[in-house]
Amino acid sequence: MARADLSFLERLIGGEALETLIQTCGGLALAIPKRLTELGPLVDLPLPAQEALIRYAGGDTIYIPKADRLRIRRRNEAIRKAYDAGERVQDIARRHGLSERWVYEILNTPEAEPCPPAWREKIAE
Repeated sequence: MARADLSFLERLIGGEALETLIQTCGGLALAIPKRLTELGPLVDLPLPAQEALIRYAGGDTIYIPKADRLRIRRRNEAIRKAYDAGERVQDIARRHGLSERWVYEILNTPEAEPCPPAWREKIAE
C-alpha cells in the first residue's frame, strides 16, 4: 500500500476534489477500482477526478492521509483573504466556528506557519 502524496494528488485531481477525498476517506486505506463504478469510494468525486485516480492507481490501495495541516492552512488562508477583503473578525469567526481571539491569532501568524503560536505551545506541553 502506498501513501498518497497530497501535492501530487492535488495536481492530479484538483484542490476541491482532494478536499472531498480527504473529508470522506482521510486516514483510511482506499482501494482504487480498476474501472468506474456507480458505487464505491470515489463516487463523491467529480468524474474527471475519478478517471484520473483510476488511471494513476487503479487496482491498487493507497493511504489517504487526514491532512489536518492542509485543511488548517487553507482555512487560515481563507480567513486572511476575508479579513483583507474587509470582513469583520466577528463574522469570520462565526463562519469558521472559531473565537474572535483565535482569528486574531491566525491573522498575526506568518503565512508559512500552519497554526498560531499559542497552538504550538499547547502541543509542546
